Amino acid sequence: MPRSLLQKIVPQRILATATSVLAAATLGLAVVAVDTVTAPPAPARAASSVGGQITRDEVLNRARWWIDQYGAIYSQYQSDQKPDQDGHPYRPDCSGFVSMAWHLPKSGGGDRSTRTLDTFGDTRTFDNLGDLLPGDAILGVEYGHVALFEKWVDSSRTQMWVYEEYKENLEGRRVVKSRSWYEAENFKGVRYNKIIDGVRGTANIYGVLADGRLTFTAVDAATGDRIRGASRSDASLPFTPRTMATLDYNTILFTSTANELWRVDIGTNLDTVTFRTPTRLADSGWSHDLLTYDGSGHLYGIADGVLRRYTVNVAKPEITDITGYVSIDEGFGALKTLTATGPDWLLGTTSDGRLRSYRVDGVDNWTGSDLRESTWQVFTNLVSPGGGVYFGHKPTSMNHYVDLNPYDFSGGDISGTGETDPSGWSQVLISAQPGTVS
Repeated sequence: MPRSLLQKIVPQRILATATSVLAAATLGLAVVAVDTVTAPPAPARAASSVGGQITRDEVLNRARWWIDQYGAIYSQYQSDQKPDQDGHPYRPDCSGFVSMAWHLPKSGGGDRSTRTLDTFGDTRTFDNLGDLLPGDAILGVEYGHVALFEKWVDSSRTQMWVYEEYKENLEGRRVVKSRSWYEAENFKGVRYNKIIDGVRGTANIYGVLADGRLTFTAVDAATGDRIRGASRSDASLPFTPRTMATLDYNTILFTSTANELWRVDIGTNLDTVTFRTPTRLADSGWSHDLLTYDGSGHLYGIADGVLRRYTVNVAKPEITDITGYVSIDEGFGALKTLTATGPDWLLGTTSDGRLRSYRVDGVDNWTGSDLRESTWQVFTNLVSPGGGVYFGHKPTSMNHYVDLNPYDFSGGDISGTGETDPSGWSQVLISAQPGTVS
């Protein structure tokens, strides 16, 4: 007997403005003009968890917040610990500062020291300081100091911006240092093994207005802010769309309320969206309520509660190029939205507010889990351009989320910036081009 949607649930795993002026005489300091860094407000909770994966952007945001919050402090005593945004205390010295920025757990009841920062197996050292990336550390065990690397000042990588807690430079927390000085004092690079690159890429989102006109909006996947759009078409679709799935930048599949399958080829999506005469691929048999494309050859749809999968063999398919139809399983009727987060990975929301993730391996062979148990029923559409980025569409607005690991069946590492675009999203359907974000 086919298993229902709820029988395969995997238990959810619970998973500042730096305004200091550069001091003229500090450790290995090369004085240049100071640029200002605006620190974001402290979030209600960190996107990462203690000892978990953390993006390079969050590492730097935590460092900026600490500097803005506490200013000129330095102490090696545990009794002088200060809390981070989540209330976890860290010692306000150089190694405590880096431990805080990386969101490290305590070791032996306290923060790591410069002698132990790289000895717990969750970091790795490297000699070439030219390989430093944002959020890495520069550690001098013999010198007894560690700093957090932000970025290079110049393309030759001779000067670098760093954040640090340093007793000899209480007024300077974000400073420019010389790479050659660090090398002369035998400093090494240290990389936290659980640090990951932040979100990069653009979400290309197509939509349909109530009158059948198409829209296009380009969105910064890291922030949820619009880059361009929404461009609109002058012409309306010659059918009433029920579902849509974007195959690539200029190809969209639609099902209609008459159970037809259509292909729409986009001509341009700059100031105005234009499209060629739509191609009707099938006259009947496409009664899908939801449709999505995984960017890797598989088209998924739900009809009468059954999850179906098709193989799309070419970029602009005719009906003969959509093959391999299989029914994965019954019991998917509870989903009100559907999107793909990667090859054969699906994400959807239910009417009772759950956010669910699925990995599909074949017929009657899939795994699903609740990532969140409530509040997601407010979204009329859910789309993902990849990279763990999710956009929740309300009738007139858009919310933005980032999942640090979209393939771990856990919602504990999902962070949301809330409503990033409060107007201009009046589309009845939206769909994102898959695989444009990493």
